[in-house]
Amino acid sequence: MMREEFVTKSILGFLKTKGYSIISFDFPQSGTGILLHPDIPQDKSGGIKPDIIASKGRFLLIMENKERYWKDDFEKLHRLKTCVDYTRDLKKLHSQYNTTFLKVGVGIPNNKKTIEKALESGRLVDFIIVVDEHGDCKVIFGKV
Repeated sequence: MMREEFVTKSILGFLKTKGYSIISFDFPQSGTGILLHPDIPQDKSGGIKPDIIASKGRFLLIMENKERYWKDDFEKLHRLKTCVDYTRDLKKLHSQYNTTFLKVGVGIPNNKKTIEKALESGRLVDFIIVVDEHGDCKVIFGKV
Protein backbone atom coordinates (compact mmCIF):
# COMPACT_ATOMS: atom_id res chain seq x y z
CA MET A 1 0.00 0.00 0.00
CA MET A 2 1.21 3.51 -0.86
CA ARG A 3 2.03 5.71 2.13
CA GLU A 4 0.69 9.23 2.62
CA GLU A 5 4.24 10.58 2.76
CA PHE A 6 4.94 9.18 -0.73
CA VAL A 7 1.73 10.76 -2.10
CA THR A 8 2.65 14.14 -0.59
CA LYS A 9 6.28 14.11 -1.76
CA SER A 10 5.21 13.11 -5.28
CA ILE A 11 2.65 15.90 -5.45
CA LEU A 12 5.17 18.45 -4.17
CA GLY A 13 7.42 17.64 -7.14
CA PHE A 14 4.46 17.76 -9.53
CA LEU A 15 3.33 21.17 -8.26
CA LYS A 16 6.84 22.57 -8.64
CA THR A 17 6.88 21.48 -12.31
CA LYS A 18 3.56 23.34 -12.71
CA GLY A 19 5.15 26.55 -11.41
CA TYR A 20 3.82 26.49 -7.84
CA SER A 21 5.90 27.76 -4.94
CA ILE A 22 5.62 25.50 -1.92
CA ILE A 23 4.70 27.44 1.21
CA SER A 24 4.51 24.45 3.56
CA PHE A 25 3.97 20.72 3.65
CA ASP A 26 3.19 18.19 6.33
CA PHE A 27 2.93 14.43 6.51
CA PRO A 28 2.40 12.05 9.45
CA GLN A 29 4.90 12.56 12.27
CA SER A 30 6.87 15.22 10.34
CA GLY A 31 6.09 18.03 12.76
CA THR A 32 6.13 20.54 9.91
CA GLY A 33 3.39 22.51 8.21
CA ILE A 34 1.29 25.55 8.97
CA LEU A 35 -1.62 25.26 11.37
CA LEU A 36 -4.70 27.24 10.33
CA HIS A 37 -6.54 28.36 13.44
CA PRO A 38 -10.30 28.85 13.49
CA ASP A 39 -11.37 32.46 14.06
CA ILE A 40 -13.40 31.24 17.05
CA PRO A 41 -11.94 28.10 18.68
CA GLN A 42 -14.58 25.38 18.32
CA ASP A 43 -12.95 22.27 19.73
CA LYS A 44 -9.72 20.83 21.12
CA SER A 45 -8.24 20.04 17.69
CA GLY A 46 -6.76 23.51 17.39
CA GLY A 47 -7.39 23.89 13.67
CA ILE A 48 -6.37 22.43 10.36
CA LYS A 49 -2.81 21.60 9.30
CA PRO A 50 -2.97 21.04 5.52
CA ASP A 51 -0.63 18.53 3.92
CA ILE A 52 0.36 21.09 1.28
CA ILE A 53 0.01 24.86 0.98
CA ALA A 54 1.35 26.36 -2.26
CA SER A 55 0.94 29.48 -4.36
CA LYS A 56 1.08 30.43 -8.02
CA GLY A 57 0.06 33.80 -9.35
CA ARG A 58 -3.20 34.80 -7.68
CA PHE A 59 -3.93 31.25 -6.46
CA LEU A 60 -3.42 29.84 -2.99
CA LEU A 61 -3.65 26.06 -3.11
CA ILE A 62 -4.42 23.91 -0.06
CA MET A 63 -4.33 20.11 -0.16
CA GLU A 64 -4.99 17.07 1.94
CA ASN A 65 -3.38 13.79 0.86
CA LYS A 66 -4.03 10.21 1.90
CA GLU A 67 -3.00 6.68 1.08
CA ARG A 68 -6.71 5.87 0.55
CA TYR A 69 -10.04 7.62 0.09
CA TRP A 70 -10.97 9.63 3.20
CA LYS A 71 -14.28 11.49 2.96
CA ASP A 72 -13.47 13.62 6.03
CA ASP A 73 -10.69 15.36 4.06
CA PHE A 74 -13.10 16.33 1.28
CA GLU A 75 -15.55 17.72 3.84
CA LYS A 76 -12.81 19.54 5.78
CA LEU A 77 -11.53 21.25 2.62
CA HIS A 78 -15.06 22.16 1.57
CA ARG A 79 -15.65 23.81 4.96
CA LEU A 80 -12.32 25.61 4.72
CA LYS A 81 -13.28 27.10 1.38
CA THR A 82 -16.97 27.84 1.91
CA CYS A 83 -17.27 28.79 5.58
CA VAL A 84 -15.98 31.82 7.39
CA ASP A 85 -14.35 29.81 10.19
CA TYR A 86 -10.75 30.37 9.02
CA THR A 87 -10.97 33.87 7.52
CA ARG A 88 -8.25 35.44 9.65
CA ASP A 89 -5.51 32.91 8.80
CA LEU A 90 -6.57 32.64 5.16
CA LYS A 91 -6.51 36.45 4.79
CA LYS A 92 -3.04 36.48 6.33
CA LEU A 93 -1.80 33.86 3.83
CA HIS A 94 -3.43 35.69 0.89
CA SER A 95 -1.78 38.94 1.99
CA GLN A 96 1.62 37.38 2.61
CA TYR A 97 1.74 35.56 -0.76
CA ASN A 98 -0.20 38.15 -2.81
CA THR A 99 -2.96 35.68 -3.73
CA THR A 100 -6.67 36.24 -4.13
CA PHE A 101 -8.27 32.89 -4.92
CA LEU A 102 -8.30 29.71 -2.84
CA LYS A 103 -8.21 26.29 -4.50
CA VAL A 104 -8.63 23.16 -2.40
CA GLY A 105 -7.86 19.62 -3.48
CA VAL A 106 -7.03 16.07 -2.52
CA GLY A 107 -4.15 13.78 -3.44
CA ILE A 108 -4.70 10.00 -3.50
CA PRO A 109 -3.14 6.83 -4.93
CA ASN A 110 -4.01 5.96 -8.51
CA ASN A 111 -6.18 2.90 -8.02
CA LYS A 112 -9.65 2.25 -9.37
CA LYS A 113 -11.54 1.83 -6.09
CA THR A 114 -10.01 4.92 -4.48
CA ILE A 115 -10.63 7.02 -7.59
CA GLU A 116 -14.29 5.95 -7.85
CA LYS A 117 -14.97 6.97 -4.25
CA ALA A 118 -13.03 10.23 -4.59
CA LEU A 119 -14.91 11.25 -7.73
CA GLU A 120 -18.20 10.76 -5.86
CA SER A 121 -17.00 13.47 -3.44
CA GLY A 122 -15.43 15.63 -6.15
CA ARG A 123 -18.10 18.33 -5.86
CA LEU A 124 -16.61 19.22 -2.45
CA VAL A 125 -13.17 20.19 -3.82
CA ASP A 126 -11.66 22.03 -6.78
CA PHE A 127 -9.36 19.23 -7.95
CA ILE A 128 -8.15 15.68 -7.35
CA ILE A 129 -4.61 14.48 -8.11
CA VAL A 130 -3.70 10.80 -8.31
CA VAL A 131 -0.21 9.38 -7.77
CA ASP A 132 0.97 6.08 -9.26
CA GLU A 133 3.54 3.68 -7.77
CA HIS A 134 6.36 5.49 -9.65
CA GLY A 135 5.41 8.87 -8.19
CA ASP A 136 3.88 10.16 -11.41
CA CYS A 137 0.95 12.50 -10.83
CA LYS A 138 -2.14 13.26 -12.87
CA VAL A 139 -5.07 15.60 -12.31
CA ILE A 140 -8.24 13.55 -12.74
CA PHE A 141 -10.76 16.17 -11.64
CA GLY A 142 -10.71 19.96 -11.96
CA LYS A 143 -7.65 22.06 -12.69
CA VAL A 144 -4.45 22.82 -10.80
